[in-house]
Amino acid sequence: MRGMIRYDRPLIWTVLLLALVGTMTIYTASIYFSGLKLGGENVMMQRQILRLLLGLAVMGTFASIDYKKYRKFARQAMLVSLLLLILTLTSGRTIRGATSTFMSIQTSEVAKLVLVLYLADVLDRRQKDLVSFARGLAPRLVLVVLTVALIAGQQDYGSALAILVLALTMLFLGGVRVSHISALGLAAAPLGFLAYKIVPRIAERVGIWQSTYDLSLTGVNTQGPAYQVYQSLIALGSGGISGRGIGGSLQRAFIPDSYTDFAFSIWGEELGLVGTLVLVALFVFLMVRGLKIAARSQDLYGSILAAGLTMMIVIYAAINIGVVTATIPTTGLPLPFVSYGGTSLLVNMAAAGILINMSRRRVFETTGAQSCENRRGKRS
Repeated sequence: MRGMIRYDRPLIWTVLLLALVGTMTIYTASIYFSGLKLGGENVMMQRQILRLLLGLAVMGTFASIDYKKYRKFARQAMLVSLLLLILTLTSGRTIRGATSTFMSIQTSEVAKLVLVLYLADVLDRRQKDLVSFARGLAPRLVLVVLTVALIAGQQDYGSALAILVLALTMLFLGGVRVSHISALGLAAAPLGFLAYKIVPRIAERVGIWQSTYDLSLTGVNTQGPAYQVYQSLIALGSGGISGRGIGGSLQRAFIPDSYTDFAFSIWGEELGLVGTLVLVALFVFLMVRGLKIAARSQDLYGSILAAGLTMMIVIYAAINIGVVTATIPTTGLPLPFVSYGGTSLLVNMAAAGILINMSRRRVFETTGAQSCENRRGKRS
């Protein structure tokens, strides 16, 4: 008997397909902006291809490292992540109202991956303490709340909300009592309402959403803050069932950030309802494969980690698609593997690499001589 290592090929192909969709969408969505601002229609696509090649190298590297080794550095990585968030808050670059970039790194993207690695480790080690709020949940919340607060302080409220949802999901998957999580939700509700009342940016986005999710557009200034969502809805609506065809987008000249946060709307315009359903199906399939890896894990740490990485990707995808379709207020989150952005792509490729490593299994094959012997045994 000889053993061969096999990985989850459907997961690998799904990630590659999503990356291909992203490259195609970024190319067609960025033609207008790239030609107007950068002096060439292919500039942004070329940059994305370079990032994708680096991302594939990152995925391959993480796929080759035993996932259990990350436990040794989880706490140190968490401290480094918090330090990066603090540096971003104090010395970062402000882009469209949010100070979320430090040395060309979007630190909130790094923070979400590190938080998943940290929580998977600590939830496994502290299983016996999770029945107690004081000994089990409260100490875990300190770093979660600090992470979310630092990101919110950057005025990156979408990332703060997504990471909070991700953390609560991991706490649930890790065995924290539902009553404790529910109590946290009830305690956070007044804070959310207070933020809505005192932070103009949040109130503005919620107001736009209230008038666009039902397509009434009542009282909405479609040339003001609601312009982006309004143009996105036009793109999706004009795509119809089968779309305008790849490269046929008209709204790419009107939607700000059409190649980043609103790449899904360009995909929907060019590939129609059919294309959007296929893209959603890819994310659903990725979720199924990731949760299957979690279910097959031989240890609790691996199970929590695989589920956390999977939900990290799925939560961001769900929020992005919800924003583009005016189902939820605008958050400014990228669509994993599809939106233009180096940090997001590399982080998601790293997460995919870890999942691929966790999916590996040894398959035993019989040699030709053994097969003949087995057949003779069966005949006798």
